[in-house]
Amino acid sequence: MLDESPDRAKTLFSTIVHLAGAWRDQYRQEMARRGYPWHLTAVGDLLDHLPAVGISQAALSATTGMTKQAVQQLLDQLEANGILKRETDPGDKRARRIVLTELGLRNLADRTLVLAEIEANARESLGKKPFKKLKKTLRGLGS
Repeated sequence: MLDESPDRAKTLFSTIVHLAGAWRDQYRQEMARRGYPWHLTAVGDLLDHLPAVGISQAALSATTGMTKQAVQQLLDQLEANGILKRETDPGDKRARRIVLTELGLRNLADRTLVLAEIEANARESLGKKPFKKLKKTLRGLGS
């Protein structure tokens, strides 16, 4: 799965970046194959930050690190495709809350399945104990 060409730097960082990119591409392709073509674009990347319970547009901008304008444009596309809707936030009538539609919720459920399949493939490839150890080690590096 990893490119072992001589010109590729042999650092842990480059290996992790390459593997993450390969898994991201696998995820995007599988989601598109399942009927969610927006995952092939930045629109799908934003969708991955939307929880089932909804989120405010301001919180979504903060979570993704994207500008409010960029988030607004991507949300417009997702709304036009019937994936989400904007509602008045019950806690703040001036704010808008992003809520997934039935299609958006199906997308979220399939997303969970696809990510679990990718992880299961990695576990099968490494073996159960090495996979568990790797996962724990990587979590330790992230804290």
